[in-house]
Amino acid sequence: MKIHGANRSLRNERGSIAVISAIYFVALFMMITLLIDSATVMSSKRSMQASLDIAALSGAKMLADESISDDTLKSQINWAFKENIKTTTSDLICDPTESEFDRDKGDVSADVSCMYAPMLGGTIAPEDVEVKVRSKTLISQRKLDVAMVLDASGSMNSSGKLGALKTASKLAAKTLIEAGRPGDNRVSFVAYSKTVNVLQYGPYAWGDTDTIEPLSAGGAPFLCVTERIGDGAWDDRPPGPDAYFPFGRNECPRGGLFTLSSDLSAFETAVDKLVASGTTAGHLGVAWSWYLLSPRWASVWPATSTPRAYDDDNALKVVILMSDGVFNSATHAPYGNSRTQAIKLCGEMRGLGIEIFSVAFSAPAARQETLKECAGDASRYFEASSNAELISAYEDITEALIVLRIVE
Repeated sequence: MKIHGANRSLRNERGSIAVISAIYFVALFMMITLLIDSATVMSSKRSMQASLDIAALSGAKMLADESISDDTLKSQINWAFKENIKTTTSDLICDPTESEFDRDKGDVSADVSCMYAPMLGGTIAPEDVEVKVRSKTLISQRKLDVAMVLDASGSMNSSGKLGALKTASKLAAKTLIEAGRPGDNRVSFVAYSKTVNVLQYGPYAWGDTDTIEPLSAGGAPFLCVTERIGDGAWDDRPPGPDAYFPFGRNECPRGGLFTLSSDLSAFETAVDKLVASGTTAGHLGVAWSWYLLSPRWASVWPATSTPRAYDDDNALKVVILMSDGVFNSATHAPYGNSRTQAIKLCGEMRGLGIEIFSVAFSAPAARQETLKECAGDASRYFEASSNAELISAYEDITEALIVLRIVE
């Protein structure tokens, strides 16, 4: 009898343990499930936020285009969100995005609500969990005057580098011009080798407009200049007594100058004419980029290329300086070598509020210091070791200039 009683007691204990174990495992399962749901909701919210930020930024880029209707802009934001969210998660059912924007201020606000179905929805958890996110972006409304300094020295003929530079500069110009309202953003360029070809502006630079008609001067070698000497060597005063430019009769890049313009087609045509030859007088490119942006040169440039004032709070002056090697040519030794002159000129320009971005293109480490010093800030210095990286660097610079920011 005692044995039978013991067996019954043992069976009762085992049954109790089994019940307790079952309850424990059910509770553990529910806890794990809730934790998984919680983690999924958090992950989904991050995916939603990232996707909505991208969508809002895509809408902000279109604000300046007045040909795009409000309804089209809203549809673009919704489409961009849907396309991005489906690549990150399949756990959500989302409503269409709701967006508002102010074209004058350049901001876009977007909201979206999605539903997530918990694993234990309808039991210990709600049947559906609503997840909401909001994104607000701001695009700078400052007008841009940009001067690109293009290396047209002989070394650019190797490995397709000149072609890559043309592609990069044209894509950058397209992005910048299309990012603003008509006429707001303007681009220009100066190409340099041993000299700078200033085209029809040569007579003004030489101070010889009385005897040489600007549009009837001789061949390309006679339209080129070297560095300015005298009182105007280190500033942006226009051509005049003690501030004229010496002739540069050799190694003159073809088509070396394009003044500020929002005419993309004209810019592209001018860039396509570039031919590389000669050595590298980078300081000349730096100097002439300054003149292209200087309001003191307004009397020299066409009326449509008149540079904006330095103290215009609604405008930004920018130089994009590019080289694939060392600055190795200078004509007037008392003013220092090309590197020394370039760094001094860059410092003077930055002091007036001109932002300088520089790109070292397949340049040895020892030759990158000039470009780093010209930029003045590590965030505005880029390195490119291939043609693709050069194009990417210009894309990064233009995106930075458009100044799309997520503010909420």
